[in-house]
Amino acid sequence: MSKGKYNKKIAGFNFDYVRKAKRISYGGLRLKKNIIGVALHWTEGIFDTAQNEADYFATGNDRAAGAHIFIDRLGKITLSIPLKYTAWSVMSRGYTSGPYDGILDNTNTISIELCECNDGIGNGLPMSYEQETALYDVLKWIKKKCPNVKHFVRHYDIKRKPCPKFYVDHPEDWKQLKKYVEKVVFK
Repeated sequence: MSKGKYNKKIAGFNFDYVRKAKRISYGGLRLKKNIIGVALHWTEGIFDTAQNEADYFATGNDRAAGAHIFIDRLGKITLSIPLKYTAWSVMSRGYTSGPYDGILDNTNTISIELCECNDGIGNGLPMSYEQETALYDVLKWIKKKCPNVKHFVRHYDIKRKPCPKFYVDHPEDWKQLKKYVEKVVFK
């Protein structure tokens, strides 16, 4: 079992922590040129961090689920699944199709999980300033590595799972974030 590495630079980006998920969390290799979307998620945790989420997926996960990147409220960024692999993340069973179902799926999407965005009673919290800043940095790096990325969506937009909850419950905040990312960050 691999140990995590702190402050690791990968392909020009400094991750606070890197620990590869167990094989059950992801599928086969894919070409970065075929990646066209980034899906935003939330972990639903209350006190989780990017590091402890990556540690869980490296040691404890026992289901076909995972994410490429975790970002916590302090702005710490963890890589769990390298971008060249398909993460089992957006094609949730038991949910109906959203507008991006059939366009985006696990094979052409990068998944980013927001940590500690639960107020403790099940309501979603917006990103902290540090988290949002880290998200923009990660998205800029992803765009450099995967130049065909053009879609920035919620998990909810692919399958109607209420994820990330805050941005499902507050569609105007989501529209602002999506517009900024697609027009400025992905330019």
